[in-house]
Amino acid sequence: MLSLLAFFMAGLSASAQDGERLYVYKFCTTCHGQKGISIAPNYPNLAKQNELYMVNQVKDIIAKKRSSKLTPLMTEHPVVISISDEEIAAIAVHMNSIK
Repeated sequence: MLSLLAFFMAGLSASAQDGERLYVYKFCTTCHGQKGISIAPNYPNLAKQNELYMVNQVKDIIAKKRSSKLTPLMTEHPVVISISDEEIAAIAVHMNSIK
């Protein structure tokens, strides 16, 4: 547990972590499920999603260019709003690759 805390405090680097790990560490699994299949019908499935579409959606949500009643879960979470463009891209590649 202590090493996980240190990991978060040090920050994640897309070059150091693959998209699968980032998907877990950035709390995407909380709403979008372990394998990118949503845990509830009001959260979108991310598995097999188009990479560019997903990157653009995440950036727009974080920039508050689009919203729904669920977007505060992303726009107010300190780990999520600190995600880098490289990390978003790595997660999108991973999600697109899920069979």
